[in-house]
Amino acid sequence: MPLAAALFFFVATGAGLIGLALVDPRAVPPVTGTCAVILTLAALAAVTLR
Repeated sequence: MPLAAALFFFVATGAGLIGLALVDPRAVPPVTGTCAVILTLAALAAVTLR
C-alpha cells in the first residue's frame, strides 16, 4: 500500500509539472527547485525519525 501511494504522488507531481509547463514554461524551474527542496527535507525528516 505505501508503494501505491508513493507511485500515485510521483505521477501526480509529474502531471502537475507537465501541466505547468504547458501553461507557463518560465515557471517550471523555480517550482522544480522548490519540489526538490521539499522532497529533500522530507527524506531527511523520515531518516531522522526512523
